[in-house]
Amino acid sequence: MYGVDLANTGHQSNASGPTEDVDVDWTFETGDSLAATPIIVDGILYVGSHDEHFYALDAENGDEEWSVDLGTSARRTPAYADGNIYISGSRELLSIDAETGEIRWREDGTDSNPYYPLIVDEETGIVTDDEYIWRFDPKTGSLEQVIDLLPDPFEMGVSGAPAIADGIAYVGYEDRLGAIDLETGEREWEFENETGEIFHQISPAVADGLVYIGDVDGNFYAVDAESGDLEWEYNEATEVASNPSVADGMVFFGDSDRVVALEVDSGNKEWEADVGPTPDVQPTATNETIYLAVHRFLYAVEAKTGNKIWSHEFGSHVDEPRIGTNYAMQAPPIIVDGSLYVTTSNNKIHKFKTR
Repeated sequence: MYGVDLANTGHQSNASGPTEDVDVDWTFETGDSLAATPIIVDGILYVGSHDEHFYALDAENGDEEWSVDLGTSARRTPAYADGNIYISGSRELLSIDAETGEIRWREDGTDSNPYYPLIVDEETGIVTDDEYIWRFDPKTGSLEQVIDLLPDPFEMGVSGAPAIADGIAYVGYEDRLGAIDLETGEREWEFENETGEIFHQISPAVADGLVYIGDVDGNFYAVDAESGDLEWEYNEATEVASNPSVADGMVFFGDSDRVVALEVDSGNKEWEADVGPTPDVQPTATNETIYLAVHRFLYAVEAKTGNKIWSHEFGSHVDEPRIGTNYAMQAPPIIVDGSLYVTTSNNKIHKFKTR
């Protein structure tokens, strides 16, 4: 699932990833670029590609179990629930059977390309597009508009995914952060960025009663989840480049050429780690380690200090920057059973583990 959980915290609390003597275990190549975090269920890795295929691989050895031609690009991170997979395509949503890849349904009712599908419960799925939050039935795919976030036709921009907790969706749109009741469609509150800078390039995170979001001008905010009141702000970033992740009393986000860790209670900076431009992919947090996908570089740093543990460069043999971009990562890695899985733009899925 996008953001690890419905709250979009990026925190894999029960996972422990590779930290020493790390190397690539296997690589699988698809027919076109990849920009999604895989999901792994019962030893099977699932991921979609821009080649319009969706793949199921054995997570242990990378062997293909099956693939299905969807007839649409499937580059966004999918969701899984009750033996089924939910996928965003080009202006449509799809669901397939996780065991066979058989298409269960497809729905083309969104007004623009849908972002990341989320399954709230057995009766409720949620997805955003450029203007709306949509509710869909996981069984049939039928769509219902929850709220039009941007009724002004000159406005555009909604977070790729809301952060959801206790039936409330927290979502950025233009220069605002809103709390939307998913049952009624009512806006519970709205926090407006006093600087006027946009929020919608960031998907917020919610944890322990606070919602976290930042803007392109380097302002980072913690907002009370119940009232929408500002709890604290941090104004020493150059730009908030990534979605925030929250783990063990700290919130982490990418800023220009570094990753910043703040205390959740006060907003005070705990540490920063120089990682080079531009860390715009949400950090993946375990209790001890933060994993960072920064363009062509994959980093592991200590969660408490930011000290670098290891790094890996994709396309290290390439000197031409334009060609090197083909090796970039566009989605966070995922940690399962001590191994790390990540996709790259040059059509590949990689598994890393301790030798």
